[in-house]
Amino acid sequence: MIGVVQNLRKGQDAVNIGFDQSYSLGDHIAFDQFLLAIERNFLLHITTCLNMTVVGLAMFRFFSSHKNDLYAEIGILFFVIAFLIVLKGTRDYIGMLKILRRIPMGLKE
Repeated sequence: MIGVVQNLRKGQDAVNIGFDQSYSLGDHIAFDQFLLAIERNFLLHITTCLNMTVVGLAMFRFFSSHKNDLYAEIGILFFVIAFLIVLKGTRDYIGMLKILRRIPMGLKE
């Protein structure tokens, strides 16, 4: 399955990769497990973003005494990193969904 996804990322069509229309129950289960792994990875990105936001808020609010403090700068840095993490996770998730829609037994629109 991973080799198929890598070939689809390169822009090859699903028919040229060698898909046939006879899928076993094991193929459908493997595809569903792959889809669940992609969704779990996306949720881990969101969880990491929320954790980084909480750490940034704690650094910014509770440990800084004035605006020019180092803790305030570290807190703002954590906010920026959290935003970048959620952007990366969203980009990866949407990209994988586009790839999976090109597989014949994949996602339907």
